[in-house]
Amino acid sequence: WTTDRPEPARDLAMIYQHRLIVARNGRLEQRNEVFEREMLAALDEHGSVLVGAWEVMIGPDAGAAVWQLRQFDSLTGWERHQDRVREDRRQKGRQAQLYPSLDAVDTAIVRLADRSPALPAVWPGIDALRDTPRGWFEQRTLHFRPGTTDEHHALYFDEVLPALEGQGATLAALFDTVIGPGSTNAASHRSVELRRFDDLAAWQRWREAQDADPALRRLLRERWAPLLERVDSLLLRPLRYSRMR
Repeated sequence: WTTDRPEPARDLAMIYQHRLIVARNGRLEQRNEVFEREMLAALDEHGSVLVGAWEVMIGPDAGAAVWQLRQFDSLTGWERHQDRVREDRRQKGRQAQLYPSLDAVDTAIVRLADRSPALPAVWPGIDALRDTPRGWFEQRTLHFRPGTTDEHHALYFDEVLPALEGQGATLAALFDTVIGPGSTNAASHRSVELRRFDDLAAWQRWREAQDADPALRRLLRERWAPLLERVDSLLLRPLRYSRMR
């Protein structure tokens, strides 16, 4: 997967499981090895396609946390997957091998925002990607006050996104929360932005360019920031079995 990709047809039913896994005190590497050896192929077979897996390099729990993004064809498909995983746990107990390494797990169900770049419906096998270059991702979790999400997204896609893309960054996806923190019966008040960079130097140039451009600085500080309750930002590095890289 790269950002130079044809635009896939959007599947409005597609949902994604966005999960934080924390394993402190030097146990993250052990967790990653067990997961790749014991669980990765099995979960793919159960209909849970791992499209992204990133280690936190800058931010809370840096060096001790992984974010995962899993794709499902629908909420019904996700529910069927939960049933298969529970049955697998009863019969084979493979997931139990992961538990001694873990300190915390936090999960949300998200969906691509209406104007987000699309993601592929079908992904290549992981073995075909292991030796391909890996970039860096900035993940920003955007929290909104109730009732302001639509206003934010209009400004974001009409003005903020084109201005930021012009500074050399590529938006991989923007997700809205369906189930989890910031969700209600009628709307999402929490979005997740994933932005890809070829290397750390590109990320640093992008950040510096925002301060060097007065018009962009005014747009971000005077018009965009007031629409946000807060922003949580992380710098992530794809793991070797991540399809998004």
